[in-house]
Amino acid sequence: MLARDIMTTPVTTLDEGHNVREAVEIVNASKIGAVPVVDGEGRLTGIVTEGDLLRRVASSWARRAVPHTRDREDALADYVKARSWRVKDVMSTPVISAAPTATASQLAELLQAHDIKHLPVVEDGRLAGMISRRDLMRALLEVPRQCTASGDEALGTAVRSRLESELEITAPMVKATVSNGIVTLRGEVETELERAAARVAAESVRGVGGVLNKITLASAW
Repeated sequence: MLARDIMTTPVTTLDEGHNVREAVEIVNASKIGAVPVVDGEGRLTGIVTEGDLLRRVASSWARRAVPHTRDREDALADYVKARSWRVKDVMSTPVISAAPTATASQLAELLQAHDIKHLPVVEDGRLAGMISRRDLMRALLEVPRQCTASGDEALGTAVRSRLESELEITAPMVKATVSNGIVTLRGEVETELERAAARVAAESVRGVGGVLNKITLASAW
């Protein structure tokens, strides 16, 4: 599933000349907690989030003077962001964005890596849509279950393949057998975490009805 399949469109937007009061109204009305800022040609220039607006409200700059210290530049930037009524001064920039062809996995990685909740989708330099964490979760729930070849033999092959490809656990270490859809794991590993990971890998294979984890821990002696 790609970004173009998940994104919300059309998107409510702001321009840099909007007043912060207008931005608050639009962010509240959008019900997604963030509104992208675009120029006259639809190019993304920034984004205003609930966090931007809440930080502004929480600021105590109204009663503090900007210090003449080595941190003055940062202090001045904070002052402008906290006191200005122009969207251009309050918005977050640069903006992390995604292409319409980004996969669901890539979108999730972007959201997690940058600790953000909203992701504009940009095509040819222009805003094409908007994706939130909620949009992505909803899309993942709607993905059809992958088909797995039926039969115990096919399930066993799938489990062994996953153990090897994802955990580098091969047949000499752990053997996986299947009977009536139930996987039995036998063998030895070094740690309890490896034992748990093997169970999780087997459980995650589509079609597996249950896992009997008979893997033991190798003796330290």
